[in-house]
Amino acid sequence: MDVVVTLMAITAIAAVRSQVAPVQGEAVANVATPLGGMLQRSQLDMPILAVVIWAMVVFAAGVNAGRYGVKYSLYPAYTLMAIPLFGLVAAGVLVSRDYLVTSAAALCGLLSMKYLHRCIMRSGSYGDLSLSMLWIGLLPLLFAPAAVMAYAVVPLLVLVVRPSWRDWTVAVASLLLPVVACCYLEWCRGGVFLDPVHSLYDAFMTPSGFDFFASTNPAGILLIGVFIVMAVCSASLVVSDRYSLKVKARAAMRFNALLLIACAGMFFVPSCTSTVFVLAAIPAAMLMPLMFVRMGVGFTETLYRLALLLAAANTAVMFLH
Repeated sequence: MDVVVTLMAITAIAAVRSQVAPVQGEAVANVATPLGGMLQRSQLDMPILAVVIWAMVVFAAGVNAGRYGVKYSLYPAYTLMAIPLFGLVAAGVLVSRDYLVTSAAALCGLLSMKYLHRCIMRSGSYGDLSLSMLWIGLLPLLFAPAAVMAYAVVPLLVLVVRPSWRDWTVAVASLLLPVVACCYLEWCRGGVFLDPVHSLYDAFMTPSGFDFFASTNPAGILLIGVFIVMAVCSASLVVSDRYSLKVKARAAMRFNALLLIACAGMFFVPSCTSTVFVLAAIPAAMLMPLMFVRMGVGFTETLYRLALLLAAANTAVMFLH
């Protein structure tokens, strides 16, 4: 109950704060994409409802991230720490005011992790692998910087967890299916088949105007530093603690660690905005609980309490900004 209440408090406070006292970087809109532009236009008609939808999606995503970790036996011991960690990463630093786009990106990322973990840990089926890649393939149509992850990084990461060219072919075909479907629909409307690809490339290369260091404060930067320490500690356990993780769980954690690095790389994409924090929260929340079950209680509790304290300080500074 305490981790769920913590997530609820983080989500509610972040939603209110982003409406009452947004900082410069949070107000930067995502560059319009084929699906993202539709959601941005819809938000203009229901701004308050968009905030409510965002809060509900972040809360549901955090709860389900914790549930998937237990359901698919990703950790060598029972833990629900993914629930508050998701909230801290997704809403503790910056919150994009492009609420509907961010909500849709969070849902796509969560569903992709669900099917991927089910494929790795249980079924091993092409169906789950295909569904996972399909949801990842939808991300660039919502959030342009995700193209570097979906089309360049993830196809390589599939070979880390499923080293088979047949699996790789299924994964790549599923990743490309959403953009190919958009091209086909554009062609049916009388347009040029590759127009959506050109639009996606233009959106990817268009600067959004987001400046992270101009939008945050020392507390927010220190909070990211704590997240980096947690992620590095958890990733080091995947590499060094060979006998605490099952072979399948180790593959899943390796994928999460590398995907988190890919999400961090999106900061260097011209069209990046604060929506990237929600995408990074999913692999981070799946990876970091490993530290809490394999390292000393004193060390992990200190880091967790420090993260909560810094998130509170970051929120307070933004309110007073």
